[in-house]
Amino acid sequence: MDTNILRTLFFDHNKHWEKFKSKYDRLLRSNVIKEVEKFRDCGNPKNGFKLFVCEGCHDVKRVPYRCKGRFCTTCSCGEMEERGRVLQDEVFQVNHRHMIFTIDKGLRDIFLKHRYLLKEFMDQAVRIVQNFFEKKMKVTPEVIAGLHTFGSRLNFNPHVHMLLTMGGMKENGEWKTYNYIPFDLLRKQWQTVVLKLIRRNVSEKEKKRIQPLLQKAFSANAKGFYVYAPKQRGNVKEQLKYIGRYIRRPAISLGRIEEYDGQFVTFKYIDKTDGKEKRETISVEEFIGRLIRYIPDENFKTIRYDEVYSRRIKKKAKELVSIFQQTVGRNIVKIKRVMKKKRFL
Repeated sequence: MDTNILRTLFFDHNKHWEKFKSKYDRLLRSNVIKEVEKFRDCGNPKNGFKLFVCEGCHDVKRVPYRCKGRFCTTCSCGEMEERGRVLQDEVFQVNHRHMIFTIDKGLRDIFLKHRYLLKEFMDQAVRIVQNFFEKKMKVTPEVIAGLHTFGSRLNFNPHVHMLLTMGGMKENGEWKTYNYIPFDLLRKQWQTVVLKLIRRNVSEKEKKRIQPLLQKAFSANAKGFYVYAPKQRGNVKEQLKYIGRYIRRPAISLGRIEEYDGQFVTFKYIDKTDGKEKRETISVEEFIGRLIRYIPDENFKTIRYDEVYSRRIKKKAKELVSIFQQTVGRNIVKIKRVMKKKRFL
């Protein structure tokens, strides 16, 4: 069975995972144990395999089944590439924005402790964007939202990545385009809904404990929490493929793990404050503890498709957009013919 550095780190002769599981058994979520154990046996031929035989040379190749787990780096990379391909092929070929919604760092541990808030956390980000465009632009943008709970240092940092069409369906089925995003307004609304979300869902005792954090998060961010959406540049299909891969990427790639000596792990990351590449060395126990926090609860969907990108109406909506784009294209040709400068002999 082929292996990788992460599997070695968890399951080699040092038995770091067994020690970690024994030490923190009561604190570990059942799904975490399930996903790590699936990762252990991923690619093991004893669990089944496909046999391929060449009809010409009769060469035989055995391909073991994969675990398709949400923690497995091999399966995550495959899923990441497939997600990019699907978005490149199936998403409407219209302008999109890649939006990012983050929160004050003082609130991150609240979501770590109360993981049940993460679904509504993602839903609220989608809702405020759609509400704005429905009220002001009279259209509903199409959205694919992905929840990330990790930062570059494997710190817990819940934030939402959103793929947003720069246009939407009107009530009569017509596709209307736009190019304006009110960042200041969305930032303030995002701050408001996040703070209300926390206050609405924690106990009174917990609310009193975290009140200083909530007040500091509000006071330190006069313009609201961070909302960013850079303008799309370059080929639409290639950009959609990149964003699709980015939304589905694992918490850490194997290439970022530079050294493991049996007791300590060194990994590299990009520091977002100065844009420089840095390295950090921590114990294996701390590394495992950081990494398993990003395993989602069972049946929790970290990617949400909304409006016409939902499966139930995507086919019909794509037909409407295609008809609209073809009509626009024909009208552009007609206008060019009319406005073409006449030549006289």
